[in-house]
Amino acid sequence: MNEISGADRVSQDMFAILYGQETPLLTRWTFQADDPFAVMMSISRPSGRWIDWLMSRDLLIEGLNHPAGIGDVRLTPFRDEEFDVVEIRIGDEEGFAALEFDRDLLERFLNATYDIVPSGAESSMINIEAELSKVTNSLFG
Repeated sequence: MNEISGADRVSQDMFAILYGQETPLLTRWTFQADDPFAVMMSISRPSGRWIDWLMSRDLLIEGLNHPAGIGDVRLTPFRDEEFDVVEIRIGDEEGFAALEFDRDLLERFLNATYDIVPSGAESSMINIEAELSKVTNSLFG
């Protein structure tokens, strides 16, 4: 899969199987050091548009080994006949998608994020002044 790494960003393309469908979907996973608690999963649509889901990096790590999550994002690892898989269910009771990812590819992406921002160093990466400025400008600007 395509992987782009830098000093402050990692991006990796992965295919996912949508529950009940035969054709895989292209997804793009992105992590940026200036938002160190979050991972963006973008899903390519046939129209060329992308659907973005922001989720916790810690949630993804937890979901590699056992069921994790509440609300809009839930993860369940399992093994089928051939592969270790992580199912990521996004949405709510009115509408959801269940996507299956190769566990090893997901783990490799997450390991690359820790090369950029080690566990426990997340808070040191956040520029509080800049974040406050964004909030203030959105409220009063």
